[in-house]
Amino acid sequence: MGRILALVLLLSAVYPLQGGRTLRIGGRDYSFSITEPEGWNIDFTSAQQIANFVMHPQNTTWRESDVVAFGRFVPKAPSETLRTFLDDDLKEFQLRCPFYEAGDVKLEVIGARAFLTKALHCPTMRHEIIAVTEVPGYFVTFVLSSNQGEQLQSALLPFQDLLSSFRWFSQDSVAEEPDGRQH
Repeated sequence: MGRILALVLLLSAVYPLQGGRTLRIGGRDYSFSITEPEGWNIDFTSAQQIANFVMHPQNTTWRESDVVAFGRFVPKAPSETLRTFLDDDLKEFQLRCPFYEAGDVKLEVIGARAFLTKALHCPTMRHEIIAVTEVPGYFVTFVLSSNQGEQLQSALLPFQDLLSSFRWFSQDSVAEEPDGRQH
């Protein structure tokens, strides 16, 4: 939790681009951009205790919505890999729900970096889809979460749009693409 709070402090500004739908967020040594899917709001202030940002349907709050998506940035330890980070995340989920079910899920992410993905369900908790990627110095976790499986399924397209829009920028403001190209 301390690592997440430290990273929240690094987020310093939110700049609306392209009519206010694409947001560019700056930190001490990086920035990234994401685009709000049609009909959804991205909020950087209401859920700071649990995530760097939360996304929820318009005309709701993240607390009252049947389905939400969270974005978290976790500093990467020198020996961690994307696979070990996801495995550790799954172990933490299992501690909260010993009888959870996990499965693979294929998300249609267009023109963006690769994500490791998992679908999780706990009989006493929420349904979740987790998508994790690695950027220089950090792991980025996106979580789509709902109490109801059908609500989760109905939010898959906006979640995929969010993942597809994610762009990471290094200190010198050059975008890093998944294949190593820069623009």
